[in-house]
Amino acid sequence: MRVAVVNCSAPHYNLGARKLADWLRACGDDVTEFEGDHGMFMVGFDRVAVSCVFSWHAPVAREIALRVRDSAEVWAGGPGLFALAKWWKEEVGTELTIGVDRRFDRQRGAYKMTFASRGCPVGCWFCIVPKMEGTEFTLDWDFMPAPVLCDNNLSALPADFQRHIVSRYTESGVPLMDANSGFEPRTFTAETVEIWSAALKGPWRFAFDDQGEVEEVYAVTRLLKDVSPRKKRVYVLAGNEPIASCYERALKVIEWGCEPHCQFVLPLNWLGDPRTLKPRFDWTYDLGRDFCRFFNGHIWRKARLSEYVPRVDGKAPFNEAMLGAA
Repeated sequence: MRVAVVNCSAPHYNLGARKLADWLRACGDDVTEFEGDHGMFMVGFDRVAVSCVFSWHAPVAREIALRVRDSAEVWAGGPGLFALAKWWKEEVGTELTIGVDRRFDRQRGAYKMTFASRGCPVGCWFCIVPKMEGTEFTLDWDFMPAPVLCDNNLSALPADFQRHIVSRYTESGVPLMDANSGFEPRTFTAETVEIWSAALKGPWRFAFDDQGEVEEVYAVTRLLKDVSPRKKRVYVLAGNEPIASCYERALKVIEWGCEPHCQFVLPLNWLGDPRTLKPRFDWTYDLGRDFCRFFNGHIWRKARLSEYVPRVDGKAPFNEAMLGAA
C-alpha cells in the first residue's frame, strides 16, 4: 500500500509516528512521512495515518482526515488523541487507536527518543500516563538507547532494571542527554543518585506538583545539593492550586538551589481554544501562560513576578496581593 504517516504535532518530534512509519515499511508498504499538513500532497495514498503528541493539534489531524477519508483508509492515534475518541468519531466518523499501539511500540530503529518502560503506579489525576499506559510497569529489557529517555517514573522502577538501563547506555556509547519525564520525589533516594550519575548527562528532572510534596521535594534537593542549579530542573505544576500557592512552590525551588520549569494544568481533551477552558481558583488562561513564561524564560533572575510586563499594554498581570506572603 501507499501510506502517508503525518506528524500533526510538527515541529515537535513524534516518536510514535517515526516507529509507525518504520513498522509499515517492514510490512512491505511504501511509506511517505510528512511533518505537518502538506495539503494537496497528501492526496493519492491508500492509507493516511495521523498522529498527535498534544491534544491541541487534533484539529490539524481532523482537517487531514476529512480531506482524505473518501479516498483513503484513515488511521489516527497518539497521546494527543487519547482523550478525544468521542469527538473524533463525531467529527470524522472513524475510530481511534486508543493508548499505546503494541504492534509497533517496540519497533527498533535509530530514534532521538526511547522508552525502556511503560506505565506509572502513582496515578496523578492530571496525568495521561496511568490512563494510557497503565499503573503497572511494563519493562523492555531489550530497549535501544537513544539520547532522550522518556520513561515516566524512573526512580520507582525496580533497582535492578534501573541499573540495567544505565548499563545499556554505557555499553552502547549512546549519551543519555535527557531523561525528560524524570524521577519521582517519593521514591528518590541516595541509591537513585548513585545509579543514574553514571549515565545522565542532562539535568536531573523531578516534579513539585502541590504543597503536600514539600518534604519529599526538599529531600531530593538535599541529595542533589552539590549539583549545579542549572542541572536540576523541577517541574512546577500551576493552576491546580491558587496562584499564591503555586508561586510559593516555584520560589521554594529557586531557594533550594534548583530551577523551576512551570506547566499549566490543562484538560487532556483540550483542543487549543482558551475560551473553552475553565481554570480553577483565581487563574485565567492568560495568567497561566504568563506565569509559565516568567519562570521558564528565566525572567525570575532579573525581576519579581509582580514586576513582569509581558505585553505592550504596559500592565503587569500579577500584583503583590495575588501572590500572597511569598
